[in-house]
Amino acid sequence: MSIEVTVFLLRLLGGLILAGFLLALFYMIWRSLIQMTDTLEAEQTRYARLAAIGDQDGEHRPDKSFALLPITSLGRSSSNAIVVDNEYASALHATIVLEDGQWWIEDRESRNGTQLNNQRIQQRTALADGDEIRIGRCRYRLILTKQRATS
Repeated sequence: MSIEVTVFLLRLLGGLILAGFLLALFYMIWRSLIQMTDTLEAEQTRYARLAAIGDQDGEHRPDKSFALLPITSLGRSSSNAIVVDNEYASALHATIVLEDGQWWIEDRESRNGTQLNNQRIQQRTALADGDEIRIGRCRYRLILTKQRATS
């Protein structure tokens, strides 16, 4: 084997080792970014509760609160995550959803509508800490936290 072939093979081997090293480095940096992103998303997850604040008849207990799930259904039917015991509530009245760290409420075409801060909502609407939700005659206050709510 001539010296030129040996030098060529050594350069080729060195190039392959360098490419492998750079590829491994890129992979480790990429995995670290994915892990940091997951950690940040987990830290930004917002947990929420709905606290009952009474109703117009004074029958709804204002001391009750409900931990929200990522998808929480509200209505008169017992199949809902939060059962609204009120004749003015529809069977499936509204849905509260957590999406990308933001809570949203949507009326499910209920007969009497869903109100947010005394305004009837017509479409999916973003929620904020302290918002008041009214379904039928029942009123709830949204409480947002960064910690998991315990039931």
